[in-house]
Amino acid sequence: MLRSPYAALATLLLTAYPLVSQAADPCSAIDQRLTQDLKTQFAPLIAKSLEGNVKSSKIDIDSIMRSGTWTIVHAFTPVSDPGYFFFDSSTGDNVLKDVWGGIAEKGEAPEIARWARSLGANKAISACFADTVAVVE
Repeated sequence: MLRSPYAALATLLLTAYPLVSQAADPCSAIDQRLTQDLKTQFAPLIAKSLEGNVKSSKIDIDSIMRSGTWTIVHAFTPVSDPGYFFFDSSTGDNVLKDVWGGIAEKGEAPEIARWARSLGANKAISACFADTVAVVE
């Protein structure tokens, strides 16, 4: 049976599309599984970083990004706007490096990734973070 060259091309494109779209996703290699154990581990670290006597039970962690020794935790607190808390565990302990708040325009993603890299964050998590927060058209 002869098949149209267009049918063969369509089959090839449909087969390759998931590979292309996955490769284009800067977060595809980032562990984003948020478990209760991770919430329990990071809530006290975030509470401790805030001014005032904030209890860890008042920290609401809604997402996480993990790559290598780096973890970025998005959390809501009772004393501040929501923020992305950057932790590095290369010394064995999770050390808070900085906090980033807000959203940005798509065109700002490269600058945001450079900022994350300036903290020492690896390229993968920096790119994922920048893509996550740079959402305004």
